[in-house]
Amino acid sequence: MFVTRSRYRALAADYERVLEQRDEARRQARTHLTTTRTAAGQYTTADAALERTRLARIRDAVRYGARIDRLAKAVARLRVEVAAESRRADRLQAAYDHAVGLDTPALDYGAQWQERRTDKAVTA
Repeated sequence: MFVTRSRYRALAADYERVLEQRDEARRQARTHLTTTRTAAGQYTTADAALERTRLARIRDAVRYGARIDRLAKAVARLRVEVAAESRRADRLQAAYDHAVGLDTPALDYGAQWQERRTDKAVTA
């Protein structure tokens, strides 16, 4: 098949243009691949950091949950002890009042009399 010189030059120019496009496409593909790998590495690093943070939060929650349970049990135990000591103190106070005679009805009558006293000092 016979090809003219001008047609040959046009085909050679097209061939060179296609080769340049191919090379440019390869460069862009390498650039995109590098960018993708970099982004994937950053994503993997960020994901690992996020996972470590989540695990740390879960570990802290478990640790604090156990601590809260222990403290709640201690508070309940101390409340029981305080109530028992309060009852004991009330019984001792009642026994003391009875021993020194502070639980007699005459004292209540005297308190009412003290309120009605006419010589009571007036505070201003």
